[in-house]
Amino acid sequence: MSLRPARNYRALQRPYTRKEYIKSIPYSKINKFDHGNVHGEFDYEVRLVADASFQVRSNALEAARMTILAQLRKRTPSEEHYFFKVVPYPHHILRKHAMAGVHKAERLQKGMRLAFGKPDGRAAQIRKGETILFVRVNEEHLDVAKYCVKLAKLKIPHMTRVEVVRLNGKAEG
Repeated sequence: MSLRPARNYRALQRPYTRKEYIKSIPYSKINKFDHGNVHGEFDYEVRLVADASFQVRSNALEAARMTILAQLRKRTPSEEHYFFKVVPYPHHILRKHAMAGVHKAERLQKGMRLAFGKPDGRAAQIRKGETILFVRVNEEHLDVAKYCVKLAKLKIPHMTRVEVVRLNGKAEG
């Protein structure tokens, strides 16, 4: 069965993370969070920052991660020239109450009111002002990092902005 649209899960809900009560927990789609030169000294950090509080499915985080990695590997000489990190971990377990509303169903099923549902996926709960992901680079690769984060922004809900920060403390537009 295909995924429901992300807009169904975008609103923040009460966190559902107690794994001892859940029979079958879906795995997170994202499993590696740090890439590149972890201990390198870099001049700039390009961040994707949340403008509102929302949830992001692990599928969307994985798509953004793959997009950034593909572009960084294509446009930089080696992994020594950047450090890339996905910050939030998808702890929240999404639930789906499947209802029959398809072909050959005589009428749309109403089901139980406020039914609990079965585990469907995972999401990260992000608050306003939190950093979702960042890329650290030196000045010669700053344009590449900006381009990568702008592409990743398309994979995540629209309530985000791209920030460029000089790691010495000076902010830049």
